[in-house]
Amino acid sequence: MILTNVKSGMRLFSLLSLLTLAGCASLSRTEFPVGAQAQAADLPENVRVIPISAENISSFSARPHTPGSTTRLTQSRSQWQYNIGIGDVLSITVWDHPELTLPAGPTRSQLESGSTVNENGDIFYPYLGLVRVSGRLVGDVQRELTERLEEFIPDPQIEVKIAAYNAQKVVVTGAVVAPASLPITNIPLTLLEAINASGGLTEVADSRQVSIRRRGANNYVNLRSFLDTGRAGGNPVLRGGDVINVPVANPSKAFILGQISQPGMVDLGPDSSISLTEALTLQGGLVEAEADAKGIFVFRNREAGIDVYQLDATTPLAFVLATKFMLHADDVVYIVADPAARWNRIITQLVPTIGAVRQAQIIGNNL
Repeated sequence: MILTNVKSGMRLFSLLSLLTLAGCASLSRTEFPVGAQAQAADLPENVRVIPISAENISSFSARPHTPGSTTRLTQSRSQWQYNIGIGDVLSITVWDHPELTLPAGPTRSQLESGSTVNENGDIFYPYLGLVRVSGRLVGDVQRELTERLEEFIPDPQIEVKIAAYNAQKVVVTGAVVAPASLPITNIPLTLLEAINASGGLTEVADSRQVSIRRRGANNYVNLRSFLDTGRAGGNPVLRGGDVINVPVANPSKAFILGQISQPGMVDLGPDSSISLTEALTLQGGLVEAEADAKGIFVFRNREAGIDVYQLDATTPLAFVLATKFMLHADDVVYIVADPAARWNRIITQLVPTIGAVRQAQIIGNNL
């Protein structure tokens, strides 16, 4: 609860900082340059200004990239084989020879009469002594027992089963209803089946970045893509020792500020599939008496700085462009106002505040 409050406080502080900036009358309209030389004048080196146009809108019309699978874990069930392990219980039946079913007794279950694989990977069997079974297939153990018992029993008919699967387990943690430890058996267990056996995903789960830790390495799986499209790699077969963690989804939001009817945050949803037009509409639209339609800016962080996208909404084409421009998480949309001021100063004043907001978000997410 404390961490949640701290993170909420960070985001609220960020929003209030920008809202305070939104009231500055100097952040306003001018003649917006489009040439590279004019764009670069008086701006920080790490800022790129990109006018949105019919020529480049296709670069911004796709949804933000959804994290994909970064693993080559197999989905194939056809090659699944279960190897006997320490702690498994084997049920061995020799037909017409009940004395060899350990311990004998018609009322005992397979589990009660079975042979447990000891810490060395062996079981004890009459006439044969210790038999190494760990790491082997049931069929291989059955063939060995048949061949070795022929010395004592003519044409022995032997059946070997696993009465209890204790050797291999997977652990499911994170945003699932009932975190659990699940056995691996002779029937292959997939990621989706393991999550369902743990009660399913919670409402806050992010199924796009499920991690499977195997042999010390994390493998990331987009289970959501498998559920939506059957995408390969999204539902791998699990192996003993796997640790599955379903992370909690981080809220995907953008800030809409400046001369807008309802400044604030917009929830972009799990797929960040909201366009600039939709976001402005959700916040009540521009304040027509004060907003400069040429000054709709979208600030977006990149690794080496900030990209500033500028939309001139005074042209009929702007409606089409804004509908195709998809917002990303943590975008800041800012609409400037009258009276006139140099646009370079607008961006120069906004960039430090937006950078501070981004840093506060990073600190809040790491708490």
